[in-house]
Amino acid sequence: MFKQHSFSKIIPFLDKTRHKGQNGKIASIGGSFEYTGAPYYAAISSLKGGGDLAYIFCTKSAAIPIKSYSPECIVYPYLLEEGEEQQLETAINKLLSSTSIMHSLVIGPGLGREQITSIVLEELFKQNNSIKILDADALWHISQKQNKLINIIKDKSDQFILTPNAMEIKRLLEYFEIEYIKPDYNSINVQNDQDINYQQIGIENGYPRLMAELSRKLNNVIIVSKGQNDIITNGKVGYAIHIEGSKKRCGGQGDILSGLIGLYSYWSQDYKIDKIQGCILGSVVTRRAAQIASIKEHYSLTTPKIIDHIGDALYSIFQDQ
Repeated sequence: MFKQHSFSKIIPFLDKTRHKGQNGKIASIGGSFEYTGAPYYAAISSLKGGGDLAYIFCTKSAAIPIKSYSPECIVYPYLLEEGEEQQLETAINKLLSSTSIMHSLVIGPGLGREQITSIVLEELFKQNNSIKILDADALWHISQKQNKLINIIKDKSDQFILTPNAMEIKRLLEYFEIEYIKPDYNSINVQNDQDINYQQIGIENGYPRLMAELSRKLNNVIIVSKGQNDIITNGKVGYAIHIEGSKKRCGGQGDILSGLIGLYSYWSQDYKIDKIQGCILGSVVTRRAAQIASIKEHYSLTTPKIIDHIGDALYSIFQDQ
């Protein structure tokens, strides 16, 4: 069970003995001609959430725009676009070599859906042993029929965390031929309600049962189902994050969440604590930051304003402990 006040067990203290990178080296894998903001949001959120170094691996067409957003992210144009198949072996080798030192990889924001990308993902999944958070287009790739990625996830399920929204959940359920049911957050079976931020819930009925079944289909991979309440399960236990965020659903909040989960799942693993606790912390910080930002911004709320308050949100949780 995830006990009240256990956030303090995974948040590292800041002291002069720690070296650069020790608080987290997080890589965002994505960024294409169409989408450059999403991988940046994920990467910068990992820095604002307490990480030390943030990397972005994107296509050449995305590299210059992403570099122009901030000098704080290290950008490598190692992903390929259609027509660059002749560079495939070299690109995969560069990507594998560079990501081998990362604590976690956030794969999917702005990734794109080209066939060549599935080939790159297959090698990355097989050969990289970092924590891997799958979001956005990465979830699209694994939900396609006859893909080779699902079996790799099953074999290495302890390395993967999935962060799907409603549409991505439907695709994954369709892949496994499981019937979708709409979440009814009012009927969730609460088993432990001692914390203001989250609840331990039963996973025997309703939507939580559906998420637990999907997790078990993937060998108990951690799933963070995004919604009115974030439902988090590994097929054995379940949690609902019910703290209110912002009422405005501006684009990019899912990218913040995936970046923070990339960082906090590493923190959990580093302290030999279940990574599901890092997922809970990521959800709580995202929602608190959105809540703080929305109080000031109201209708004009955008994702960069939420990112500005990630540090405040984390520090308020740290003080609560």
